[in-house]
Amino acid sequence: MDSLELLRKLLEEKTCFAGIGNHLRGDDGFGPYLIEKMKERAILPEERLLAVEDVPENFAFPISHLDVSNVIFVDAIILDAPPGTVVFGPLEELEQVGEIASTHKLSLRLTARVIEETGKKVYLLGMVPESIEFGRSLSPSIRQAADELISLLEELIGGQTAPADEKKKIRQKGRESE
Repeated sequence: MDSLELLRKLLEEKTCFAGIGNHLRGDDGFGPYLIEKMKERAILPEERLLAVEDVPENFAFPISHLDVSNVIFVDAIILDAPPGTVVFGPLEELEQVGEIASTHKLSLRLTARVIEETGKKVYLLGMVPESIEFGRSLSPSIRQAADELISLLEELIGGQTAPADEKKKIRQKGRESE
């Protein structure tokens, strides 16, 4: 099964996305950016879209108690590939490849172990950054690649996991806080 088919299959089940990264370190902010935009578009219920920033270990227990079957960590990854390259698969399998490393590898592995103990499956949706220098914002090419990925996720989900009335509630909730 290719990555796209695997992603499509997972999105038919209850799945949580957890965005890892730091907005102050350029493209390392890819994970939280993706989550923020998914929330704005009400792609999934908000409780399944978490911006865990650069401390995923602080969310291990809350995520492990969520009523979901799968957890997809979204993070910038170190990989010998062009910036904007997207990789997706089971976290454990991607780690065994050896070439792929999350920019938060140690805390991510420990967090994943806690979550896997509750029977959930853990995946990594990673993007190769252009720059993770401190004090920079998301680079235009990574922002564009992330926006295209969000559109793909929205298309794959197709409203099946967030009914229209639930999406409407989420949008209204967002407007109240403005």
